[in-house]
Amino acid sequence: MARTMTQQEDMALFCLEGKVAPEVLCAPKTGGDPRSNGQWPDIHGRSIGYLVRNVVGKPWANHLVLVAAVLSAQRYDVSSVKNLPCYVNARLTDFFQVLQLEVVDEWDAESCMIASLKGEIISKDTQGVRALFCTSYLTCVKQVNTWLNSLPPAEKAAYRRFLFPPVHPVAVHGLTKHRQVIQQARQARKEETDAVLIQFSDLRAEAHYRYNRIGRLRQAYLDAVKMIHLSEARGETELFPFAFSYEEGSDPEHSVPAQERLSFRIWNRRSFVLAHRTSYKRAAFYYYKNRYYAKEQPPSSVEEEQLLLEFVKAERLGDDAPPESLWFLELFTRDVVGNHPLSGSAEELDAKKRWFQAWGYLDEDKDEEVSPFYGHIPGVLHWPREDGTDLFVGEARKRTGRLFLPVESLYAAATFGVLAVDVFTTTGMRMNEILQLRLTPDCFVRLQMPAPPGAKDRSPRIRYAFRLLPKGEKTETLHDYFIGEETKRLLVKVARTLAEWYGLQAGEALPPIAYSPHDSREHRFEMAPYLFQLNDQALPSDGITACMRFLLHGMIFRTRDAKPVILKAHLLRHAFATFAVQVEKIPLDIVGALLKQKNLDVTDYYSQPTDSMVAEAHDRYLARSALHLNVGEALRRSPEELQQLYKEAEGKAGTLADVIGGQCICHGFCAAKFACVGCAGKVPDPAKRSQLERHRAWATQQVEYATQEGLFPEAERMKQVVRDCDTELREMDQIEAYRRDESHAATIQIEPRKRR
Repeated sequence: MARTMTQQEDMALFCLEGKVAPEVLCAPKTGGDPRSNGQWPDIHGRSIGYLVRNVVGKPWANHLVLVAAVLSAQRYDVSSVKNLPCYVNARLTDFFQVLQLEVVDEWDAESCMIASLKGEIISKDTQGVRALFCTSYLTCVKQVNTWLNSLPPAEKAAYRRFLFPPVHPVAVHGLTKHRQVIQQARQARKEETDAVLIQFSDLRAEAHYRYNRIGRLRQAYLDAVKMIHLSEARGETELFPFAFSYEEGSDPEHSVPAQERLSFRIWNRRSFVLAHRTSYKRAAFYYYKNRYYAKEQPPSSVEEEQLLLEFVKAERLGDDAPPESLWFLELFTRDVVGNHPLSGSAEELDAKKRWFQAWGYLDEDKDEEVSPFYGHIPGVLHWPREDGTDLFVGEARKRTGRLFLPVESLYAAATFGVLAVDVFTTTGMRMNEILQLRLTPDCFVRLQMPAPPGAKDRSPRIRYAFRLLPKGEKTETLHDYFIGEETKRLLVKVARTLAEWYGLQAGEALPPIAYSPHDSREHRFEMAPYLFQLNDQALPSDGITACMRFLLHGMIFRTRDAKPVILKAHLLRHAFATFAVQVEKIPLDIVGALLKQKNLDVTDYYSQPTDSMVAEAHDRYLARSALHLNVGEALRRSPEELQQLYKEAEGKAGTLADVIGGQCICHGFCAAKFACVGCAGKVPDPAKRSQLERHRAWATQQVEYATQEGLFPEAERMKQVVRDCDTELREMDQIEAYRRDESHAATIQIEPRKRR
């Protein structure tokens, strides 16, 4: 999957010529060495681009370019070659400004480093930032010095002037407070995990509910647009505004009536300006009244126009409770969606900052750019910009106060958001792994085997898995990430939606696109039909995060001291690990295998119990994990034990076996030694509800029997089984509920047009 340097990267390297000392560009034993013949790798284009944009012209440009060349030649990871110079460049920029230095020779590196670590310079920096700079700087100095010592004396003398001033490690020993920084970071992460874990089992269900809801909004909009087209075909001229409504919250299967009515209007630009004449200047009014725009880009029909969906109101039906409405309206009324939301008048800017601070997206007293709801590619979350729709809508909002919704872009965001939430919460994937997802034979595999001996259902057992390249894998070896039936069902829907967007025929593949160019592992992947794409562009990691935040906006996550928690993919990974070990009691080494982590110390850290788990161990929910707080060395089994466990499970457990109440997604061995009820390696299947109900009835009988016989530990174990059954039955209820919700269609009611 590795690729060669592109033409763009060659051009980027060319940009350094004339701006950096020629000796640096052709340094011996690096990619620029004329004698290299491919022996030493070149600097990657991403690193070159950063150096050209951010380092060239600064006093230390030659020094950092040499650092990048040496690190590349020593085969450092591409992300490290970019990040190490990035950390050094950022701090040096601040130091030289504060100390009013102009050349590197004036800089007393060791004294400055000591003062920085003590907080005497740039006090706004956190201890973590100071420690990161110190570590990065020492690494750069060490590697370049090692390279220099390998050169002949004459070359040593020529390149010594491009070396950063040394800092003796002893001089900064203890000042970095490395352990303290790590402990603080870990404690902060566990507090955030604690906040998410409380709602972990509800995240997926809520994401599906909202995805269904915005799907009905889109369908209602499309039905209304079809009626507009039919009216136009009949020769009608008064088409806008087209007012309609539809009802939400009903459940016909359970005789639940609709709870609220949502009302909308559809406009085109001309009709909106004419209807709001007093809000626009005379020139703008006559521009649309006389259709002067048609001379620039004449639409031949309404179908070719960018129609505007206006949200009018939400009404509660049957009671006086406030309507639920649409959860995301606040994002548009506050104008916080997009790339640069911190704009507007001084009053508007102050209000936006307070809002971002309340949700945790912006620190107090900091002027920084935030864009938590920016999709990063056209067609996701935002109005189209090419035809000026975003500008028109923004101006219309300011002039009239009317609220318009980019329904297609919102549906795209909801589609990517629900898939991301589902995959993150069921597999524990990393962000750079989910970016690899594609429905191609080399990535998405279907496994089949005969039914187990004695099973009533003799049909073949089918399981699905993605084969991906996890973080830390130096080779091209792909690893299996198994998914459950519900995720597979969602993948089918997403694939159909993408096919609709691209206008594909049945069986036609998605277009191959470049892997997300902003990801640090982009260099390892070729063009492919990745799932997270739209308009021939890969959705970057920040875009996926924005989609998740949009979909789950309003779900409140706060630490025990009321600090807001921002939803991130890596935080969901921590929650997955903690939930698997502490709640579902999966052994540490099994969770490490699920997360594709080679170092179990890392898995141990990920899965440590949260403060709430320890403080509220008496609670029924957390009592399930009270006996499993020590998840360190005691649960780390030997390879021989794992091999024996695999032999025991072979043929009767794992991804190709049916289990009570669901489907197993653990590969190759049984994560819970056949205690499938309550296992995080199983995805509940509502079709197998009867199995779980019978198992619960049996466990309830065993509780009574064990109590009567005085077998109290056994009675407690059976109570745990009953609680596990109840938990999975609730999950089945959620799945069935959002499946029913998914089947509800939005039936629009057309309001009569008012004659102007």
